[in-house]
Amino acid sequence: MEYIETICPSCSPDTPVNHIILKGRKDELLQCQECKSVHKEKKPKNLLVRVIVSKGKESVHTRAVLSGTIRKEDEILIDDEATGEAYLVKITSIEVGDKRQDESKAEVIKTIWARAIDEAIVKFAISHRETTESVSMRVPGEREFVIGDKVEVNNRKLKIVRIKIRDGGFKSRRGIAVKAKYIKRIYADSGIKEPKRFSRAKGERVVIKKRESVWSLRSKGTG
Repeated sequence: MEYIETICPSCSPDTPVNHIILKGRKDELLQCQECKSVHKEKKPKNLLVRVIVSKGKESVHTRAVLSGTIRKEDEILIDDEATGEAYLVKITSIEVGDKRQDESKAEVIKTIWARAIDEAIVKFAISHRETTESVSMRVPGEREFVIGDKVEVNNRKLKIVRIKIRDGGFKSRRGIAVKAKYIKRIYADSGIKEPKRFSRAKGERVVIKKRESVWSLRSKGTG
């Protein structure tokens, strides 16, 4: 199951919220995890854009897969294929043709200039009985997360069940540690057991019989 953050026409037209991708080819069929409404959205075209990242005294030349409108001061995640690392950068300048702009569509950008902020955004998928909740936290890229350990996220204790790494594989053996900069998503358990929901057929009548007392049963037996 894949997730995406985008606006919801029904409940959040201005702020992106978590969605499940139900189908996705030319157009994506999405279900909002806030209000459960379903809507279509045109699938953005992903493009490789040249990025020059300033890391201290050195500059790293790489490429990032981007789509849609890119803005100055945006924070984006860079997957460096050469090293296998992922790190967070802040865009400082956008070069389009021979000019610098504050924002532009990805397809016309020549170069993005950015500054590494040495942090990673780790996303958590928390499984409930019928839904999956998505939360995230910003941590140093070198921080390790260990499968089987508990971690505090937004004042909640979550147990790490398995970790999806950026090459597409999963780690699920207890005790394995993965650095934040290599993590794509952490699957966690909140430890809260939700009660099962019982449903009945439409029109079905539920009859609750009153339990007879010991005195009434004895009366029937002696009568």
